[in-house]
Amino acid sequence: FLLYGLVNFWYVPLQESSNHMQEIEDMNFKFGDTENAYMAQCVRYKFLFFRGEQLSTLSRKIETNLPSMERFSIGSAKFSALDKEMIDALTGDKSSNPYVAFNGKLRNKQAILVEALSTMHFQTIEAVYIQKFSILFWMGDYDKAVEASDTAISFPSAKMPKVALIYHMFYRGIAAFHLYREGSGEKWLKEGNDIKEQMEIWVKNSKILFENKLLLLEAEYCASMGKVVLARESYKFSIKVARDNGYVHEQGLAYECMGKYLMSVVEVQEAECCLLSAHKCYMQWGATAKANKLWKDW
Repeated sequence: FLLYGLVNFWYVPLQESSNHMQEIEDMNFKFGDTENAYMAQCVRYKFLFFRGEQLSTLSRKIETNLPSMERFSIGSAKFSALDKEMIDALTGDKSSNPYVAFNGKLRNKQAILVEALSTMHFQTIEAVYIQKFSILFWMGDYDKAVEASDTAISFPSAKMPKVALIYHMFYRGIAAFHLYREGSGEKWLKEGNDIKEQMEIWVKNSKILFENKLLLLEAEYCASMGKVVLARESYKFSIKVARDNGYVHEQGLAYECMGKYLMSVVEVQEAECCLLSAHKCYMQWGATAKANKLWKDW
Protein backbone atom coordinates (compact mmCIF):
# COMPACT_ATOMS: atom_id res chain seq x y z
CA PHE A 1 0.00 0.00 0.00
CA LEU A 2 2.73 2.47 0.96
CA LEU A 3 4.70 1.72 -2.21
CA TYR A 4 1.79 2.43 -4.55
CA GLY A 5 0.10 5.07 -2.38
CA LEU A 6 3.15 7.26 -1.65
CA VAL A 7 5.94 6.35 -4.09
CA ASN A 8 4.99 4.62 -7.32
CA PHE A 9 2.74 7.36 -8.72
CA TRP A 10 5.74 9.69 -9.01
CA TYR A 11 7.07 7.48 -11.80
CA VAL A 12 4.12 5.95 -13.64
CA PRO A 13 0.82 7.18 -15.15
CA LEU A 14 -1.98 7.78 -12.63
CA GLN A 15 -4.18 5.20 -14.33
CA GLU A 16 -1.52 2.57 -13.63
CA SER A 17 -1.34 3.69 -10.01
CA SER A 18 -5.13 3.51 -9.79
CA ASN A 19 -5.06 -0.03 -11.18
CA HIS A 20 -2.50 -1.07 -8.55
CA MET A 21 -4.68 0.36 -5.78
CA GLN A 22 -7.65 -1.55 -7.21
CA GLU A 23 -5.63 -4.76 -6.93
CA ILE A 24 -4.71 -3.96 -3.32
CA GLU A 25 -8.33 -3.14 -2.55
CA ASP A 26 -9.58 -6.39 -4.06
CA MET A 27 -6.93 -8.45 -2.26
CA ASN A 28 -7.75 -6.92 1.11
CA PHE A 29 -11.47 -7.48 0.64
CA LYS A 30 -10.73 -11.10 -0.30
CA PHE A 31 -8.83 -11.67 2.94
CA GLY A 32 -11.31 -9.77 5.10
CA ASP A 33 -9.14 -6.72 5.80
CA THR A 34 -11.89 -4.19 5.12
CA GLU A 35 -10.12 -1.24 6.76
CA ASN A 36 -7.11 -1.43 4.46
CA ALA A 37 -9.38 -2.23 1.52
CA TYR A 38 -11.26 1.04 2.01
CA MET A 39 -7.99 2.93 2.56
CA ALA A 40 -6.86 1.69 -0.85
CA GLN A 41 -10.23 2.65 -2.32
CA CYS A 42 -9.95 6.17 -0.90
CA VAL A 43 -6.50 6.65 -2.47
CA ARG A 44 -7.72 5.17 -5.77
CA TYR A 45 -10.49 7.76 -5.93
CA LYS A 46 -7.88 10.51 -5.54
CA PHE A 47 -5.82 9.08 -8.40
CA LEU A 48 -8.93 8.94 -10.58
CA PHE A 49 -9.87 12.53 -9.76
CA PHE A 50 -6.44 13.89 -10.56
CA ARG A 51 -6.19 11.95 -13.82
CA GLY A 52 -9.41 13.59 -15.01
CA GLU A 53 -12.01 10.86 -14.48
CA GLN A 54 -15.49 11.89 -15.57
CA LEU A 55 -16.80 13.60 -12.45
CA SER A 56 -20.32 12.20 -12.44
CA THR A 57 -18.95 8.65 -12.66
CA LEU A 58 -16.49 9.26 -9.82
CA SER A 59 -19.15 10.97 -7.74
CA ARG A 60 -21.48 7.95 -7.99
CA LYS A 61 -18.68 5.58 -6.99
CA ILE A 62 -17.84 7.56 -3.87
CA GLU A 63 -21.48 8.08 -2.91
CA THR A 64 -22.22 4.36 -3.25
CA ASN A 65 -19.30 3.27 -1.08
CA LEU A 66 -19.22 6.02 1.58
CA PRO A 67 -21.65 4.35 4.03
CA SER A 68 -19.62 1.12 4.12
CA MET A 69 -16.38 3.05 4.21
CA GLU A 70 -17.62 5.00 7.24
CA ARG A 71 -18.43 1.75 9.01
CA PHE A 72 -15.05 0.05 8.45
CA SER A 73 -12.55 2.89 7.89
CA ILE A 74 -13.85 6.19 9.20
CA GLY A 75 -10.61 8.03 8.50
CA SER A 76 -10.81 7.10 4.83
CA ALA A 77 -14.49 8.06 4.82
CA LYS A 78 -13.62 11.57 6.02
CA PHE A 79 -11.14 12.05 3.18
CA SER A 80 -13.56 10.66 0.59
CA ALA A 81 -16.41 12.83 1.90
CA LEU A 82 -14.20 15.90 1.44
CA ASP A 83 -13.40 14.74 -2.09
CA LYS A 84 -17.08 14.17 -2.85
CA GLU A 85 -17.93 17.67 -1.62
CA MET A 86 -15.23 19.10 -3.88
CA ILE A 87 -16.62 17.19 -6.85
CA ASP A 88 -20.12 18.47 -6.03
CA ALA A 89 -18.74 22.04 -6.03
CA LEU A 90 -17.30 21.49 -9.51
CA THR A 91 -20.38 19.79 -10.94
CA GLY A 92 -22.86 22.09 -9.21
CA ASP A 93 -24.73 19.21 -7.54
CA LYS A 94 -26.52 20.89 -4.64
CA SER A 95 -28.73 17.91 -3.85
CA SER A 96 -25.87 15.72 -2.64
CA ASN A 97 -24.64 15.65 0.95
CA PRO A 98 -21.73 13.23 1.48
CA TYR A 99 -21.83 13.78 5.26
CA VAL A 100 -25.08 11.85 5.67
CA ALA A 101 -22.89 8.74 5.61
CA PHE A 102 -21.74 9.65 9.14
CA ASN A 103 -25.26 9.32 10.56
CA GLY A 104 -25.24 12.67 12.34
CA LYS A 105 -21.81 12.23 13.95
CA LEU A 106 -20.14 14.59 11.47
CA ARG A 107 -22.61 16.88 9.77
CA ASN A 108 -20.23 18.87 7.57
CA LYS A 109 -16.64 19.81 6.80
CA GLN A 110 -16.44 22.11 9.80
CA ALA A 111 -17.30 19.22 12.11
CA ILE A 112 -14.46 17.16 10.62
CA LEU A 113 -12.11 20.11 11.15
CA VAL A 114 -13.20 20.70 14.76
CA GLU A 115 -12.74 17.03 15.61
CA ALA A 116 -9.31 16.93 13.95
CA LEU A 117 -8.20 20.09 15.77
CA SER A 118 -9.28 18.60 19.11
CA THR A 119 -7.08 15.55 18.53
CA MET A 120 -4.34 17.40 16.61
CA HIS A 121 -4.73 15.06 13.65
CA PHE A 122 -2.62 17.11 11.25
CA GLN A 123 -3.27 15.05 8.14
CA THR A 124 -7.04 15.56 8.41
CA ILE A 125 -6.66 19.28 9.18
CA GLU A 126 -4.41 19.64 6.15
CA ALA A 127 -6.91 17.71 3.99
CA VAL A 128 -9.71 20.12 4.93
CA TYR A 129 -7.65 23.15 3.93
CA ILE A 130 -6.38 21.50 0.74
CA GLN A 131 -9.98 20.82 -0.20
CA LYS A 132 -10.90 24.46 0.49
CA PHE A 133 -7.92 25.60 -1.56
CA SER A 134 -8.81 23.34 -4.49
CA ILE A 135 -12.42 24.53 -4.69
CA LEU A 136 -11.40 28.19 -4.46
CA PHE A 137 -8.67 27.68 -7.07
CA TRP A 138 -10.96 26.03 -9.61
CA MET A 139 -13.53 28.77 -9.07
CA GLY A 140 -10.89 31.44 -9.70
CA ASP A 141 -10.70 33.02 -6.23
CA TYR A 142 -6.91 33.01 -6.00
CA ASP A 143 -6.63 35.37 -3.02
CA LYS A 144 -8.72 33.17 -0.73
CA ALA A 145 -7.25 30.03 -2.28
CA VAL A 146 -3.70 30.89 -1.24
CA GLU A 147 -4.92 31.75 2.27
CA ALA A 148 -6.25 28.20 2.61
CA SER A 149 -3.07 26.90 1.04
CA ASP A 150 -0.91 28.83 3.52
CA THR A 151 -2.74 27.12 6.38
CA ALA A 152 -2.42 23.68 4.77
CA ILE A 153 1.34 23.91 4.25
CA SER A 154 1.89 25.00 7.86
CA PHE A 155 1.31 21.41 9.05
CA PRO A 156 4.04 18.73 9.08
CA SER A 157 1.88 16.34 7.05
CA ALA A 158 2.03 18.76 4.09
CA LYS A 159 5.53 17.48 3.30
CA MET A 160 4.43 13.86 2.85
CA PRO A 161 4.99 12.71 -0.76
CA LYS A 162 1.31 12.08 -1.48
CA VAL A 163 -0.39 12.70 -4.80
CA ALA A 164 -2.21 15.79 -3.48
CA LEU A 165 1.18 17.47 -2.97
CA ILE A 166 1.82 17.52 -6.71
CA TYR A 167 -1.46 19.19 -7.53
CA HIS A 168 -1.38 21.54 -4.56
CA MET A 169 1.98 22.91 -5.75
CA PHE A 170 0.87 22.98 -9.40
CA TYR A 171 -2.30 24.95 -8.65
CA ARG A 172 -0.49 27.22 -6.18
CA GLY A 173 2.11 28.05 -8.85
CA ILE A 174 -0.60 29.11 -11.29
CA ALA A 175 -2.31 31.17 -8.59
CA ALA A 176 1.02 32.80 -7.70
CA PHE A 177 1.69 33.99 -11.26
CA HIS A 178 -1.88 35.31 -11.55
CA LEU A 179 -1.54 37.21 -8.27
CA TYR A 180 1.73 38.72 -9.43
CA ARG A 181 0.18 39.95 -12.68
CA GLU A 182 -2.72 41.41 -10.71
CA GLY A 183 -0.28 43.53 -8.70
CA SER A 184 -0.15 41.57 -5.44
CA GLY A 185 3.62 41.82 -5.13
CA GLU A 186 6.99 40.49 -6.28
CA LYS A 187 6.87 37.63 -3.78
CA TRP A 188 4.34 35.87 -5.96
CA LEU A 189 6.60 35.95 -9.01
CA LYS A 190 9.37 34.40 -6.93
CA GLU A 191 7.08 31.75 -5.50
CA GLY A 192 5.66 30.88 -8.91
CA ASN A 193 9.18 30.55 -10.29
CA ASP A 194 10.26 28.41 -7.31
CA ILE A 195 7.38 26.01 -7.98
CA LYS A 196 8.24 25.96 -11.68
CA GLU A 197 11.82 24.97 -10.80
CA GLN A 198 10.50 22.21 -8.52
CA MET A 199 8.39 20.92 -11.41
CA GLU A 200 11.54 20.88 -13.58
CA ILE A 201 12.97 18.38 -11.10
CA TRP A 202 9.80 16.30 -10.86
CA VAL A 203 9.37 16.00 -14.63
CA LYS A 204 12.52 13.83 -14.69
CA ASN A 205 10.55 11.19 -12.74
CA SER A 206 7.58 10.98 -15.09
CA LYS A 207 7.20 12.97 -18.28
CA ILE A 208 3.63 11.77 -18.79
CA LEU A 209 2.55 13.13 -15.39
CA PHE A 210 4.51 16.36 -15.14
CA GLU A 211 5.30 17.66 -18.64
CA ASN A 212 2.04 19.50 -19.34
CA LYS A 213 2.13 21.01 -15.83
CA LEU A 214 5.67 22.29 -16.28
CA LEU A 215 4.78 23.73 -19.70
CA LEU A 216 1.79 25.58 -18.22
CA LEU A 217 3.91 27.03 -15.41
CA GLU A 218 6.52 28.08 -17.99
CA ALA A 219 3.76 29.78 -19.98
CA GLU A 220 2.57 31.59 -16.87
CA TYR A 221 6.14 32.68 -16.10
CA CYS A 222 6.62 34.01 -19.63
CA ALA A 223 3.27 35.78 -19.42
CA SER A 224 4.35 37.38 -16.15
CA MET A 225 7.62 38.54 -17.75
CA GLY A 226 5.85 40.06 -20.77
CA LYS A 227 7.19 37.48 -23.23
CA VAL A 228 4.06 37.20 -25.34
CA VAL A 229 5.38 34.94 -28.12
CA LEU A 230 7.05 32.46 -25.74
CA ALA A 231 3.99 32.45 -23.48
CA ARG A 232 1.67 31.66 -26.39
CA GLU A 233 3.93 28.82 -27.57
CA SER A 234 4.16 27.26 -24.10
CA TYR A 235 0.39 27.52 -23.55
CA LYS A 236 -0.24 25.74 -26.85
CA PHE A 237 2.30 23.04 -26.09
CA SER A 238 0.80 22.47 -22.64
CA ILE A 239 -2.66 22.14 -24.21
CA LYS A 240 -1.36 19.61 -26.74
CA VAL A 241 0.46 17.48 -24.16
CA ALA A 242 -2.54 17.50 -21.80
CA ARG A 243 -4.81 16.45 -24.67
CA ASP A 244 -2.42 13.70 -25.82
CA ASN A 245 -2.26 12.30 -22.29
CA GLY A 246 -6.03 12.41 -21.78
CA TYR A 247 -6.02 15.13 -19.09
CA VAL A 248 -9.14 16.93 -20.27
CA HIS A 249 -9.38 18.97 -17.04
CA GLU A 250 -5.80 20.22 -17.38
CA GLN A 251 -6.33 20.87 -21.07
CA GLY A 252 -9.24 23.08 -20.02
CA LEU A 253 -7.10 24.78 -17.37
CA ALA A 254 -4.38 25.57 -19.91
CA TYR A 255 -6.95 26.96 -22.35
CA GLU A 256 -8.43 29.06 -19.54
CA CYS A 257 -5.05 30.47 -18.47
CA MET A 258 -4.12 31.23 -22.08
CA GLY A 259 -7.47 32.89 -22.73
CA LYS A 260 -7.23 35.10 -19.66
CA TYR A 261 -3.69 36.11 -20.53
CA LEU A 262 -4.51 36.91 -24.16
CA MET A 263 -7.51 38.93 -23.01
CA SER A 264 -5.16 40.96 -20.78
CA VAL A 265 -2.96 41.84 -23.78
CA VAL A 266 -6.04 42.65 -25.92
CA GLU A 267 -5.80 39.63 -28.21
CA VAL A 268 -9.56 39.39 -27.86
CA GLN A 269 -10.51 37.08 -30.73
CA GLU A 270 -7.94 34.41 -29.88
CA ALA A 271 -8.71 34.79 -26.17
CA GLU A 272 -12.40 34.11 -26.78
CA CYS A 273 -11.55 30.99 -28.78
CA CYS A 274 -9.40 29.74 -25.90
CA LEU A 275 -12.08 30.40 -23.30
CA LEU A 276 -14.69 28.65 -25.43
CA SER A 277 -12.35 25.64 -25.71
CA ALA A 278 -11.83 25.70 -21.93
CA HIS A 279 -15.59 25.68 -21.43
CA LYS A 280 -15.93 22.64 -23.69
CA CYS A 281 -13.18 20.78 -21.83
CA TYR A 282 -14.76 21.48 -18.45
CA MET A 283 -18.14 20.31 -19.69
CA GLN A 284 -16.53 17.14 -21.04
CA TRP A 285 -14.95 16.59 -17.61
CA GLY A 286 -18.37 17.06 -16.04
CA ALA A 287 -17.45 20.25 -14.15
CA THR A 288 -20.66 22.09 -15.06
CA ALA A 289 -20.44 24.65 -12.24
CA LYS A 290 -16.85 25.46 -13.17
CA ALA A 291 -17.80 25.81 -16.85
CA ASN A 292 -20.75 28.05 -15.96
CA LYS A 293 -18.55 30.23 -13.74
CA LEU A 294 -16.06 30.66 -16.57
CA TRP A 295 -18.87 31.52 -18.98
CA LYS A 296 -20.34 34.07 -16.54
CA ASP A 297 -16.99 35.75 -15.85
CA TRP A 298 -16.12 35.79 -19.54
